[in-house]
Amino acid sequence: MKNIVEGRCGRIFMSGKEKVKVEIIYFYSDLYESRRSLLPIIRRLQKKRKDIHIHLINIEEPENSELAELYNVNSVPLIIFLTPKGEVATRKSMPLSDESIINEIANQIIRGDLPKPHVNELKRKILDSFKSVSRRNELTQLIVEQIESDILEADSEAEIYDTINLHISAINHTISDLEEYKTILQKYMRKKQDFII
Repeated sequence: MKNIVEGRCGRIFMSGKEKVKVEIIYFYSDLYESRRSLLPIIRRLQKKRKDIHIHLINIEEPENSELAELYNVNSVPLIIFLTPKGEVATRKSMPLSDESIINEIANQIIRGDLPKPHVNELKRKILDSFKSVSRRNELTQLIVEQIESDILEADSEAEIYDTINLHISAINHTISDLEEYKTILQKYMRKKQDFII
């Protein structure tokens, strides 16, 4: 498994000897946050909780691109929570400074409440289904990446179904709006068109 040592690709050894139970990988960009500003947050979190270990991954560094791809990082900030066995328990698009949610998720992992295999299986089926659909333009790519990200962040079946309903509604509204724009643009088309894509 790919792992991290001080923000660089390498190998993480799950720190069982140090009694670390939850590994947290924080993906960030130095365009928005500096490593220097994140280190005090890490020290504060790890001082309060001896059962977590945090790794910083700057996605702007070329050596981290493989790791970002492995964890399907499309935007930052993103926190990946790993179980003591190294499996992804959950992922959240949130800053590292959100200590209450980090503590809540770490507690769920330690109690064994995360990950939920049946939820992960449902997410996998949905995401695998997307592979058969083409993404012909950047707008489609952007929308699909957001849908995938939201599904990956869901921790329960209810959250998955809420996400699906939200995106179906957004897609329906977008299609309706774009149809209106298309109708307006068609009024201004040249009379004779050789082809329309």
